[in-house]
Amino acid sequence: MNSRSIGFTVLSVLFAGIAVFMAKNWLDNNRPKDVKVEEVQAIAMSVSVPAGTVLEQRHLSVRSFPRSMAPKNVSQSMETVVGKVARHPMLEGDFVRPEKLAEKGEGSVLASLIESNMRAVTIRVDDVVGVAGFLLPGNRVDVLMTRSSRENASTDVVLSNLKVLAVDQVTGTDANKPILVRAVTLEVSLEQAEVLMNARSRGSIQLALRNPNDKSAVELAEAKPEPEPVVAAVEPRRLAPSYEKRKIEVIRGVSMQTVTVD
Repeated sequence: MNSRSIGFTVLSVLFAGIAVFMAKNWLDNNRPKDVKVEEVQAIAMSVSVPAGTVLEQRHLSVRSFPRSMAPKNVSQSMETVVGKVARHPMLEGDFVRPEKLAEKGEGSVLASLIESNMRAVTIRVDDVVGVAGFLLPGNRVDVLMTRSSRENASTDVVLSNLKVLAVDQVTGTDANKPILVRAVTLEVSLEQAEVLMNARSRGSIQLALRNPNDKSAVELAEAKPEPEPVVAAVEPRRLAPSYEKRKIEVIRGVSMQTVTVD
């Protein structure tokens, strides 16, 4: 091999080394860099629970999301959720948000489900008034009152879109089959409680089940005072005029006779 061939070989190896170096340098400069993504935790339901359930750790799971993809206004720690009461039925996979929860106060779970400035009033029902057992906690109903008399009968809607808090002693259920109950507890304001109690005393009431998606307003009957009893006017008894009895002396010839006349 002459010196010329050796020179070409050395130059080829040199150029190949330079090409490899330049290719490696280009790849290093264009390789995507590892970006550290900040993640946040979100609390979700691991099982489905009915309304009124006191949440425990076994009901919950923790999920991690990039901050840009995390659900908004979601609870982020177990400590803020465990021990709270579910206001509404919660399904597996639902994210837990503060507005869906209520504090567990002293007394029954029902007290925790009542919204601020509202009250719970229980009315007695049968299979007809209770919509054949299809009323379940969380449903909404209208209240109708029927008044009857000897002449006619009238029915009015006295309250509308009331929330059913409980049926009998049940505040939550995941069953969809009818439940025949003897009492239904409704969530009302103080003014609505007065109307409901007056309706019970003035006539018979009936509950009408609403579609959960029906938000339409219902024209309510105005509260009408009970008519005052009509008292027939009695004319004063007229007494017959009293006449004074008088005596008349009648003279016939030589005889005289006294006669009494009215």
